[in-house]
Amino acid sequence: MGAALQVRGLRIVTDAGSELVRDLDFDLAPGERLGLVGESGSGKTLTGLALLGLLPSGLTAGGSIRLDGTELIGAGERVLQRVRGSRIAAVFQDPSSALDPLMRVGDQIARPLRRHRGLQGAALRAAVRAAAEEVRLPDAERL
Repeated sequence: MGAALQVRGLRIVTDAGSELVRDLDFDLAPGERLGLVGESGSGKTLTGLALLGLLPSGLTAGGSIRLDGTELIGAGERVLQRVRGSRIAAVFQDPSSALDPLMRVGDQIARPLRRHRGLQGAALRAAVRAAAEEVRLPDAERL
């Protein structure tokens, strides 16, 4: 089976021309996961942001990022929104950037299931319960 994600010659540069990531290549087959490991400042987070099309202003990605044959570098926001969370996602180090301590865990699990899978009602509640049980959260019924 071929690669679902192909990254070729990924470069991330500043507007001033400083190269922050240089010539990164990798493939991921369907169902595979990738963990980026490296020193602080080595470009792990920037690589993840580039894959999602979320680089901050002042930074530009070059090279090629293809997801199931669709080129993501230079893709419009509509294309990127369609794939984010449903086809490609990232788990960053800082949970406070993604998790809301004022929101119930079940609601936080439900949000992407509702948005990306279109689940509602009993099907949504069952999917939330199954996800909680899969990671052994206690009292999955009460989330």
